[in-house]
Amino acid sequence: MRVGKIREIFELRAWSDACIVAGAVVAILVVLPSYNERLNIVELTDAILDVDPGNDVCIVDDSSPDGTAACVREAAGSRPRWSERVHLIVRDKKDGRGGAVREGFEWGIGRGRYAAFVEMDCDFSHAPSALPEGLAVLDQGYDVVIGSRYPDGTIIGWPASRRVLSAFANGLARLLIDRSITDYTTGFRFYRPAVVEELLTHQQKHRGYIYLSESISHVLRANRRVGSFPICFRNRERGASNTSFAEVWASLRGIFAIAVAHRFGRR
Repeated sequence: MRVGKIREIFELRAWSDACIVAGAVVAILVVLPSYNERLNIVELTDAILDVDPGNDVCIVDDSSPDGTAACVREAAGSRPRWSERVHLIVRDKKDGRGGAVREGFEWGIGRGRYAAFVEMDCDFSHAPSALPEGLAVLDQGYDVVIGSRYPDGTIIGWPASRRVLSAFANGLARLLIDRSITDYTTGFRFYRPAVVEELLTHQQKHRGYIYLSESISHVLRANRRVGSFPICFRNRERGASNTSFAEVWASLRGIFAIAVAHRFGRR
């Protein structure tokens, strides 16, 4: 056991029961949904582990053709700390970000040890160095915390067309669903375990990035407290975007279905 560090094993259902005490390490699970992220996955995982000794990582890969899963396995062989802190799940096919995150959450809940759950992109768009800030906001009594690009965050490297599309999608979601959420499409989120468990009880109706809007609708309908903090979002520097035009169009259409369910669906 390291001097000055005691790893507490928590079997909790609420963040309030997982207070950080002096000299303790609180277990956090970061879920990384991956597809063709061989160029980023190892460096990103190392960076997350470096931020805090309590951070564990669950990589959920959709059988990436570029060999992402094989890359993770190879890296694990030369990194002893990965043996207990990094878990790899490989799904049979590309089946959307939302389902990948849910599968990672299910695995984490099954372990019964995590005081908070995080989801983030796999391409360094979300800075691992921002993890402590998001967790600190969660500790202020919120059930979910969003790392938000709007209105006070920063976006670096996006073309004008991507900025316009993102602003339009978020504006539409705010108009149709709930104005209190400033960024419906951000994939950088922090959750209490009880909220994760609650989300997993709902059948997933939308795949891909639109599930981000679906899940936050569930959170709002359950009267959960949602907080946010501004982030610096950087467009990927390595690898190609996994978001196709077809998925973007499906997401825009999906917002209307989510809005109807949010306002008129059974609670």
